[in-house]
Amino acid sequence: MSTKDTKKKKKKKKNKQYEAIKKNVIVGLVAALALITVGIIAWVVSYIVMFNVGTTDNYSVHLTDDGLVEGVNAADCVKLSGLETIPAAEERVTVSDEEVDQYINSLLETNKVYSDNMDRLVRKGDQINIDYVGSIDGVEFNGGSTQGMGTTIVVGEAGYIDDFEDQLIGHKVKEPFDIEVTFPADYGDDELKGKDAVFHITINGIYVKGEFNDAFVKEFYSDEASDADAFIKKYREEQELSKKENFLKSYISENCFVTDYPKDYIKDLMELNKGMDIEQFNNYNNYYVSNYGSPLYATFDDYTGLDRKEYYASLRTKADNMADTALVYQAIFVQEGLEIKEKDLERVRRDFGIEEEYMPQLIETYGQGYVNQMAIQYAVLDFLKDRIVISK
Repeated sequence: MSTKDTKKKKKKKKNKQYEAIKKNVIVGLVAALALITVGIIAWVVSYIVMFNVGTTDNYSVHLTDDGLVEGVNAADCVKLSGLETIPAAEERVTVSDEEVDQYINSLLETNKVYSDNMDRLVRKGDQINIDYVGSIDGVEFNGGSTQGMGTTIVVGEAGYIDDFEDQLIGHKVKEPFDIEVTFPADYGDDELKGKDAVFHITINGIYVKGEFNDAFVKEFYSDEASDADAFIKKYREEQELSKKENFLKSYISENCFVTDYPKDYIKDLMELNKGMDIEQFNNYNNYYVSNYGSPLYATFDDYTGLDRKEYYASLRTKADNMADTALVYQAIFVQEGLEIKEKDLERVRRDFGIEEEYMPQLIETYGQGYVNQMAIQYAVLDFLKDRIVISK
């Protein structure tokens, strides 16, 4: 074979190799493009699905009037554990004498008793009632007198001109005395700017901590109890119930959890949260437009502080958290064969801070389902509190 034929043969072989490589590259690119296209389509579809969330203001959406999630057997999507016996440290579920004493002391501080017959000297921070008459060069000036009506101040916090309140410290009740002050050069009244003045002072009385007794309860808390012992008993019972409920809420969230979230219910909860956000956004803007002529937020995104993807992720998180509570408590409620009692609905009413006569309006606003769903939680907590075992 000649050299020329050999070169032609080699060139033909290279061309075949090149064509094969080219074919493989094209096939690879097409396959890669197909995968990318499928990925993009899947992302777009998921993006559309994620953002396909409307709004609702129906708090009872997806709930029966009994307060149960409609069409969902909570036992199928919830894992319950550790509820037969619930161990708790004593301090988590009981009220100590120290806690009672601290509460009583706070009440005495809040509701001080007025005394005009005592020897104690005025101190900084005391709440006192005083009369004063101010004069400049022996002549009384307008606005410088209490006119015998008395005024109550907290020494050091009243905001009087410099040195006025400091000069009250150390004086006794009913002891008349004079103090000297100088009005600031930038004082609001031109006639008093920079002037030296004398105030004749009488301290009428001091508000002091009284004694926690029947008379104290009758004066300040007669709507809660008839005497001191009844008041303390009521406080202990309420605080112990509150501590047990808070402990149980934490315990349940740590030991019971949702294993499968119902998609329709989650979507409804997302729409409910979105509806609440939009309502709040509109309320803020309407208020600012009415009072200041322009909205507080230019867009809904400005209000949320999140981009679209982040916002919808936050809606899903809120929905999951709401579903966690609803489904776990529903599972316990159904498993134990519990019923909503009047005291459970009473707790719901107190949560909303309304009088009993307004319960129909509450149900009209939120729906019977939502009100009963809240009552279910109290029914479960009331049931489980008897399973608490105090561990020393």
